[in-house]
Amino acid sequence: MSDLHPSKVSYYGRNKRTFLSNPRYKSASSVKTKPNFNLLIKQETTRFIEACGPLIKIKDPALYSSITGKKAKQAPLVSEKTNQEEVKEKTSYDELDAYQKMRDAERKAELEKARAKLKKNEVKFNFENQKTDWSVYGYWVNAHLPVTVGKLGSTQAWRIEKETPEYY
Repeated sequence: MSDLHPSKVSYYGRNKRTFLSNPRYKSASSVKTKPNFNLLIKQETTRFIEACGPLIKIKDPALYSSITGKKAKQAPLVSEKTNQEEVKEKTSYDELDAYQKMRDAERKAELEKARAKLKKNEVKFNFENQKTDWSVYGYWVNAHLPVTVGKLGSTQAWRIEKETPEYY
């Protein structure tokens, strides 16, 4: 600052002590900013773990450990094993084979019905002969003359004789 001319130094540089002692400018340095995205994610995960953490620990320990970074105890699967064993005892392979054969027969019947409907609604193409006689519109032309012979255009309107109305 000593190298600069006093007129080139800013107001803040000349009056640091008075500028920093002013309470108006002190409060400006401690303004709260908006929270960043990572902070919001951390807050949301902690809220979720507080609300649903114990349930996730029991049902899906791998998910709980991936969220928190802590290992969770594996839940006993005793009740599920008994349910699966009961289901196996109730159903036999003979019943399953009979059910599959019945379903195959039903599907074949449905396919036959759908194919019968398609045959009934089959699109038929009818080709009819031409009803208009295009030879009426044709005429003989001379191949040695140009196409526009006798067609003078709109500029030759004086050659066309128009009937003039008669006034009485």
